[in-house]
Amino acid sequence: MHTIMLRSNARKGSSGNTFTIEVLGESPVKDDVRAAIQALEHHPAKASRRALIDMLGLIEKFNFQIRYTERAEDNELEEWTFILQG
Repeated sequence: MHTIMLRSNARKGSSGNTFTIEVLGESPVKDDVRAAIQALEHHPAKASRRALIDMLGLIEKFNFQIRYTERAEDNELEEWTFILQG
């Protein structure tokens, strides 16, 4: 069993907000998850809900179990963190 963290990062820019997904941790599937993130149609996302939907899709695709979830707002931008095991 391995543990990774999946996190959305929000950024305000002159052309609007963007939300990227980042994978952290030392796991054999980390590179596969990173490649799946790069293959997403809407990455970086323009809305926090799109990033959240993409993150939940990745969790389902790799059959991860959610062990911890955190929602935060930074400068009125929603960010999500998931600690996962699979």
